[in-house]
Amino acid sequence: MSKNDETRLLLKIATLYYQEGLKQAQIAKQLRLSQSQVSRSITRCLKEGIVKINVVQPPNVFMSLESTIQKTFSVPNVIVVDVEDRASDAQIKRAIGSSSAHYLDTSLRDGDLIGISSWSETIRSMIDYLTPAKSKTKGVIQLLGGVGHNGSIQATILTQNMADILTCPAYMLPAQSIEQSVAEKNKLLKTSGVSEVVNMFNEVNMAIVGIGMLEPSNLLRNSGNYYDEDTLKMLADRGAVGDISLHYYNQSGQAVLNDTENPVIGMSLEQLNACEHVVALAGGLDKVEAIKGALRGGYIDVLITDRITAEAMVKSTNSVGI
Repeated sequence: MSKNDETRLLLKIATLYYQEGLKQAQIAKQLRLSQSQVSRSITRCLKEGIVKINVVQPPNVFMSLESTIQKTFSVPNVIVVDVEDRASDAQIKRAIGSSSAHYLDTSLRDGDLIGISSWSETIRSMIDYLTPAKSKTKGVIQLLGGVGHNGSIQATILTQNMADILTCPAYMLPAQSIEQSVAEKNKLLKTSGVSEVVNMFNEVNMAIVGIGMLEPSNLLRNSGNYYDEDTLKMLADRGAVGDISLHYYNQSGQAVLNDTENPVIGMSLEQLNACEHVVALAGGLDKVEAIKGALRGGYIDVLITDRITAEAMVKSTNSVGI
């Protein structure tokens, strides 16, 4: 077979496969070839440049931006959702919530035990868009205490609503997110109702968390269960830039409180690091440094954020370094 004949056959196979949509078995039958010959020829067409595949990126999908953040912060997956240039905080949360619900729909697996950091308006938005899962989820567990003196019912509502949609058990954490003291926290951790749920944290294989700033969200502030001004000042003095489940960290992602001074009952940063799959939902320009700190700390496997925030993260990182 001459070189021209060989090239002609490769081109014929490529045309039938890519342009006419025939399956490999159909091509083999039509050209009296083995299916393995067809398969090798298709691979060769790509290798030799006879076929060149271009991925056409729609204007509202940001693969390059996602890739830049993934490489810069060594995070496995970043999803950037489109928002208008002057999008409101509510619009950003809805956009991230919708995309997060789609991510769960495609990524949940049978037997997953899902933990949610339930003091998050963005997670609440995600649950608004959530649909019944195709998989059989093991359960949804509340990763942060929620029974405060203002009722703090939001935390249990979010957990129960998600479990209802996924038709699986809900595991509530019957404690405040922040206790009056570390001694009180340790006392509660020994009670059966709290310890049973806290002991399940190490079994969680998908944690869905929000990322907070030093300044509390409206949802958390209205709960009546938050740090006082003196503690907030102390956290700021120690360089806190953000929190996950009220565990605060600095720009490098290192915790700013040690175990002997942290009164929070909730999944720890160490447990997040050990969790198989952590999905963080966060957007808005005021959270840029908090998100970057969480990424540097290695707490996140999937970041779902908005375009404006992602662009600001890349710009600020390029100007001062990682």
